[in-house]
Amino acid sequence: MCALDLTPPSFFSRDLNDPALSTQSVYEASETQNHILGQKLSLGDGRVFRYAKNGGVALVQAFMTQAAVEESKAVAIVQTGHAQVVGDTDISVLVTTASAAGENDFSGGWMVCNKVSPAVLGDIYHILASKLQSTDTILNLRLASPIRTAIGATGEVSLTYSKWFETVVVPTTTITADAAGVPLCAVPINYYYWAQTKGPAPLMVDTGDTIVIGSMVGIPGASAVAGTCGVTTATGFAFPVYGTVMSIAAAAEPALVNLTLE
Repeated sequence: MCALDLTPPSFFSRDLNDPALSTQSVYEASETQNHILGQKLSLGDGRVFRYAKNGGVALVQAFMTQAAVEESKAVAIVQTGHAQVVGDTDISVLVTTASAAGENDFSGGWMVCNKVSPAVLGDIYHILASKLQSTDTILNLRLASPIRTAIGATGEVSLTYSKWFETVVVPTTTITADAAGVPLCAVPINYYYWAQTKGPAPLMVDTGDTIVIGSMVGIPGASAVAGTCGVTTATGFAFPVYGTVMSIAAAAEPALVNLTLE
């Protein structure tokens, strides 16, 4: 194992299955990070939440969010000169020149092996901490589990942010990453919040759209307002499905939707 300058967020030591450890209500945003991104919070009323960080635009409650767009500078990168040894958890990987990842931006995210040596594909590792070296082409990582299959000099790895890192409102044209959940409060830029992923949740209906109790809703077939829902169709950009309608609402008002993102 190599000694790297890495500091995982302190919340990794918490019991992720203990909701009592939450110091932040699902109805409030926090400037301070209180949990690892993606931490699951299950309430007795059937609702499920994931801990998330907002991106560069303030969020309004009751609108659907999505994950940050994938970082192209960290996808399928050949690891020339950076072979990985079985058993290591602290490693250094290559990324494309001009990568601008901040410290621990990949914390809570994943490393997937596209190619290794000799021919094993698909190993996956949870990332605890990340930090660019002085050069913008080498990224130090601390993994939650040790390397299982050696990665040779011709191996390729891809790094993915946590699904709940720097979330944004789902755009009107087409979703560009996985749906992340619905905030139950206003969330300022770069604040942390609980994104609801399962159970009854308020979700804004798109202008001009009509929904029906029991029907599936997702991105409207002709979306006019970012983050809203409408009746799903089998064409265009109507997927993914967010959930089913429990209580209808007029256009531009929040309906009650049983979310099924988990």
